[in-house]
Amino acid sequence: VFEPNKGETWVDCGGSCPVCPQCANGIKDGDEVGIDCGGSCGGCELLCNDGLFNGLEDELDCEYDEDGVIESCPHCPTCVDGLLNGDEDGIDCGLPDCQPCCTSNNCRNGIRDGDEFWTDCGGSICPDCQDTLSFKVIPGNLSVFLPSAFMSVDMSGDPVIIATSTGTTSNGGEITLVFSVYPTPNQPYNLETVLPEVAAISYTDEMGVLYSSALGDATGIITFNKTATLAIPDDALDGCHKPGGSYTYYRASFSNVTINSALGTSITLTDGVFQYTDFAP
Repeated sequence: VFEPNKGETWVDCGGSCPVCPQCANGIKDGDEVGIDCGGSCGGCELLCNDGLFNGLEDELDCEYDEDGVIESCPHCPTCVDGLLNGDEDGIDCGLPDCQPCCTSNNCRNGIRDGDEFWTDCGGSICPDCQDTLSFKVIPGNLSVFLPSAFMSVDMSGDPVIIATSTGTTSNGGEITLVFSVYPTPNQPYNLETVLPEVAAISYTDEMGVLYSSALGDATGIITFNKTATLAIPDDALDGCHKPGGSYTYYRASFSNVTINSALGTSITLTDGVFQYTDFAP
């Protein structure tokens, strides 16, 4: 602990304490490129979480990008950095430090309020919701959660959507969902009646066996059960600090989807949910 009131000139050194070593004296000296870092003292990024103003930091344990000196410390909270940080209620807005937000929701309160699409995400001032896919595989009762990196969306066409989510599951299997129709809110897609190229789902298990609704006799419902559209003005002065345009949020589910393999075996995918955001400037 740095206690200058007890005579220390840096942490546990100086004054009545031992002499401070060059690389821990709170001074830029020797071959250092920043305070106590660089040259023979090691990387400046090692000092980003020590509670001291040192290294190449612009403020305590943080930095500004615009000064041209980057040391990998977190951003210092500002009202123009495009991040939800500091005491902000939303991205770059909220008292006491930034201008009031353009909507009444709070992106930190753990409830869905204002124009949020889901709890503390989406809408005009909160970070976008994570595009996710989760489901269970029966038999085996395997629970799977895939992050947004596996979700891809193509909104081109008139009016065609191809939403494909593919990723390796925790047991080495793989899931793929393909939708080639424009999603209608609360419109169920029955795998017994729709064509495979309209709504298809497949799963490859850890042994490489493919189960797919395209192999026939698939059952189950896939529903786009949550849709919202939000228009955000292209005005950085109204408390909305996202790019102006139209944001359309999709949250869909599938339940009790039974699909077959070419071997004559079947599995059931249940408790499935996925979501994604489409942005049109």
